[in-house]
Amino acid sequence: MKTAAFDSVYVGSIPTPPAKKEVTKMLEKSWKTMEGQKIEDLVKTLKVLLAEPDKEVHVGSDSQQSGKFTELVTVIVVLTKGKGGRAFYIREKLIRIKSLRERLMREVWMSVNVGLELNSHIPETVGLTVHIDANPNLKFKSSSHVKELTAMVVSQGFKTLLKPNSWCASHAADHVVKNKVMGM
Repeated sequence: MKTAAFDSVYVGSIPTPPAKKEVTKMLEKSWKTMEGQKIEDLVKTLKVLLAEPDKEVHVGSDSQQSGKFTELVTVIVVLTKGKGGRAFYIREKLIRIKSLRERLMREVWMSVNVGLELNSHIPETVGLTVHIDANPNLKFKSSSHVKELTAMVVSQGFKTLLKPNSWCASHAADHVVKNKVMGM
């Protein structure tokens, strides 16, 4: 009988799933200003900033390989149209990610994850844009991943910007990941 082999898999006890790990939300982690000052309560800080008119929120990530590690930085910028803005970042160190595709996917997912968490804290009138550190120009290696990365962002309901317009990822996050911020 064909089902006998299949049924034998279930002989004995059914394994219990591993215990769930406590997941820390991105916004609850240790964020800093571009000057290196720790932010006690990022959500509270963002709510104060977003209470003022003419605000936009931009999120971008960048990474850099260093020895056996990949360092990822995600930046949130609250921009006041025509007047500048405030930026906050978080830094994470991971075991080296060898694949360019996986690295770009991780960068974009970090930004999308932050965007998803931010959604419940920002007014509907405030636009949220996710910046992707990939270039659609075919002479760059990242161009082969642009469609997939863009689809990941757009499928979650966010606007997106690519290089050369993705300043939050390609300038702000890049600035932090290359250790050019104060208070390091």
